[in-house]
Amino acid sequence: MNKKYIDLHIHSIYSDGDKTPIEILKMAEKLGLSDISITDHENCKAYEELEKIKIKNIYHGNLISGCELMTSFDNTIIEILGYQVDTKIINKWYDKRYSKEEIDKRDRQLFVRLMQKINQINLYLEKPMYLPDEIPYSGYFKYMTYQALSSYRQNDDYFKKYKISSYEEFNRKALSDPRSPLFIKESDYIATMQEVIDLIHKAGGLAFVAHLYKYPVSNHIAFLSKIIEETKEIDGVECYYSSFSKEQTQKLDEFCNIHKLFQSGGSDYHGKLKPNINMGEGSEKIKIEKEIINKWSKNIDRGEENERRE
Repeated sequence: MNKKYIDLHIHSIYSDGDKTPIEILKMAEKLGLSDISITDHENCKAYEELEKIKIKNIYHGNLISGCELMTSFDNTIIEILGYQVDTKIINKWYDKRYSKEEIDKRDRQLFVRLMQKINQINLYLEKPMYLPDEIPYSGYFKYMTYQALSSYRQNDDYFKKYKISSYEEFNRKALSDPRSPLFIKESDYIATMQEVIDLIHKAGGLAFVAHLYKYPVSNHIAFLSKIIEETKEIDGVECYYSSFSKEQTQKLDEFCNIHKLFQSGGSDYHGKLKPNINMGEGSEKIKIEKEIINKWSKNIDRGEENERRE
């Protein structure tokens, strides 16, 4: 029997990826993926672009509408994936809640907070840093700061002490961990867990906890259990992910079976920002089988859906 493979965690130029939505569809077609989802941070703008074309002329698989929304739990920054959402509802809410002006204001305030922390622990910067007049994307200040700090050997001891060797680790271990001297407490500026889950459900979608093992907590399963217990409205968990080990995936699979939660899986493909991650690959570079989403995914032909709108 021919197996079908999926990738439900992909980023485009509408957040911090480097591929257009159309380029993503072409890559998915070339890879023979049966189902994909473009899950940009804080928006569904990619789907506005794709409404203008006949998708089936480019990609013959199933495009599941999606997004990745930042929130926090116990002061730890986490992300929730929304699937099968009404993209217009997501975009309308976020355009109101996080206008370009509000995002700009938030990031500049967080950048000032981060620079103060850097000065307090005497990390080395050759000269003062400033954000550009036009910020490229939300959270750009974090990537810019990592690039600067990691370029000086004077900061090597700090990076070794906290076991930080990539931007992803800098974001999680330094900026998002309450135990870190560079913790900037982004939760002061972002939507609550309940707001995010309510939004996804209002948009007719399902809410999944994204990439659990990336979060800087001592016991991930206990952390997930607390999320499930306190929210009681999470629909599923991203069990298959590019940086997970087989053992981690197995633990999440067992957890979902016990708690009757849906499963999803994806690569978290960004392109150049995460050059070691390939589209269509899950834990230990193994392809993710479609059967894990059969219990919840709807087979929506978005090409035909777009034609009906016209």
